[in-house]
Amino acid sequence: MFAPRPVVLPSTDELARRFAEFNLRYFANTLPPVTIKWSKRMRIAGTCDSYRKIITLSHTYHTHFPDDVDDTLKHEMIHLRIPRHDAAFRREAACIGTSVHCRDYPELHPRARYVYICPACGMEYPRAKRAQLYCGRCARRGFDPRFKLILKSGAETERVVRSLAARSPQRKRTGGVRRRLRNLGEFMHRLL
Repeated sequence: MFAPRPVVLPSTDELARRFAEFNLRYFANTLPPVTIKWSKRMRIAGTCDSYRKIITLSHTYHTHFPDDVDDTLKHEMIHLRIPRHDAAFRREAACIGTSVHCRDYPELHPRARYVYICPACGMEYPRAKRAQLYCGRCARRGFDPRFKLILKSGAETERVVRSLAARSPQRKRTGGVRRRLRNLGEFMHRLL
């Protein structure tokens, strides 16, 4: 019946004003000056390059969640001090009242060709490129081989199973999809 109202996101000047306000209120004006910009290509809520002092917010994400702009800005401001989502980051986020992870929605990763899954918690991570990844929620202190993500897609899983079966010392030539799928747990355990 009614057309949706267009979303108006704050300008970079307004974001700079909010940065100065949050810096004074939450960080006692100790954060260095930064450049804040919007990105229409980025598929996550925001990023912080603490070396070059640049905070980038996703125009795509915040078009879907316009009320999260301040939350994302405060989150990235914490990254100027603390690069990882470790215990110190979570304490600081709780102290100033910001979230640790952004919301997820299916249209956010339309280019994702690969889906990785955490063997411990089952959390799925869509990615556009293949990579060696670990679960940030389970591995709280950085890389931990127990939480190395496993590629979930069928074709890639089949390729991994075949390559591991070829290197396996107890290899049997019984073939068949059911046998390979039954041994998938064993093969994935060896990946870790």
